[in-house]
Amino acid sequence: MAKSQTSKRDAEHEVTRRALIKWSLAAGAALGVSRAGVFEILERTAGKGLAFAASELPTKRSMHLVAGNGGFAWFQLLFPHTDVALAANPTFAWHKPGMATLINGTKKPLVRGPDTPFATLSPQRQITAFMSGQNQTHTDDPETPVTLGGNKITAVIGALQANSPSVVPTIVVGGLAYGTAPGAPNATAVAQATGMVDLFNSAASRAGGLLSQSRDATLYKAHYDAFAQLNRAANRSTTKSSYVTASGAAQFLGTNLAAKLQIAPEDLTRYGINGNTRANVAAIARTMIISVKAFKMGLTNSVMLRAMNDDPHGAFTGGDVNTVPAQLKTVFDAFMTDLTNTVDDNTQRALSDDFVMSIHGDTPKTPLAANGWPDGTPGGSNWMYVWGGGDLYTGWYGGIDRNGNVRGFDANGNDAAFNGANCARLATASLAYAVAKRDERLISQFANGIQIADRFGPAKVQ
Repeated sequence: MAKSQTSKRDAEHEVTRRALIKWSLAAGAALGVSRAGVFEILERTAGKGLAFAASELPTKRSMHLVAGNGGFAWFQLLFPHTDVALAANPTFAWHKPGMATLINGTKKPLVRGPDTPFATLSPQRQITAFMSGQNQTHTDDPETPVTLGGNKITAVIGALQANSPSVVPTIVVGGLAYGTAPGAPNATAVAQATGMVDLFNSAASRAGGLLSQSRDATLYKAHYDAFAQLNRAANRSTTKSSYVTASGAAQFLGTNLAAKLQIAPEDLTRYGINGNTRANVAAIARTMIISVKAFKMGLTNSVMLRAMNDDPHGAFTGGDVNTVPAQLKTVFDAFMTDLTNTVDDNTQRALSDDFVMSIHGDTPKTPLAANGWPDGTPGGSNWMYVWGGGDLYTGWYGGIDRNGNVRGFDANGNDAAFNGANCARLATASLAYAVAKRDERLISQFANGIQIADRFGPAKVQ
């Protein structure tokens, strides 16, 4: 049916409205004007309705932990296979036999142990675990668990998040491959967490820069404001907002955002980081601490980081299972507490309300043998963990039982024969769905007909 002239006009108006929001936020990010500042400008120039629409995040922010070279196995001790943990077999590769309890209220079975993070969260905000991809033992940057339609899920998520402009859209920590996908922005690589801080260090405000002295930065801002007041055009309705935007940019030039991202001693204390903390656990914590601060200010949409990257064959015999999982739990719980207690400067919502996290790796090692913790997995299987923040059903899709049987799942979310590639498609589409805030239209370009709503996550409320 042909559209009426009125519906055409309304559709064109909506497209123009979205374009204005996107352009304004992108321009503000480029100039260093906060999203909140852009919203104020939009409210004055285009009305409260447009400003409110701009303040909403169309997609969630995300963090993606990639554990290579056997390091993914550590996370099996945090989020074990349900039947393996319930078997209470001391020869199995779960370090707390007899201490697993089922979590009531999850869509699929899920257990927790003494070292499982997020224990105090509701059942709907627990982990979702997907059998996904194939074992890629000793691969530094595994891909089979995270491939969707020929694209790497991290790049797909970058493309989805492109509608939420930020200063640095995606940050990759530790030399990982970000991948490609249509519409994905370029990722910015840093070697370690401290490199994230340097990304937001205004060149003008650095030591030796033109505005490195606070008095110089203040004077520069005052000079610009005086110029604007003296210029007649500054008070014209057609140019006033431009001067306000430029004034904000002038202030940004003298502001060292890096100072707001620095890790403070109290941050490390909150995450349990001290001289006894394993170095690769501390590295995860440092990245998380800085990420929360960057998310709060809307500086980035996604952080991808290398996690653990060791090979814990001797974790059980050497006793590391008695310390490392507990350290990881402390870090993950502190991160979730920070996300929950930190209010987004722009949306005025808790960061945890607009956040998704995934964890995948090369080999999770077998869950059935603690001695030497062999790399091989039943059926050559692999899996992925996702914290969907309430936008995915929680628990295990597929899994491994105490007898070594491997289960996959089908497009309806029901148990099926394990097929790594098929499970990966469904798992990664589900991850994209959570990032897209349950908007299946938004992920359709990549999901190729996969339906997530009511199968792997709640449907979007219209």
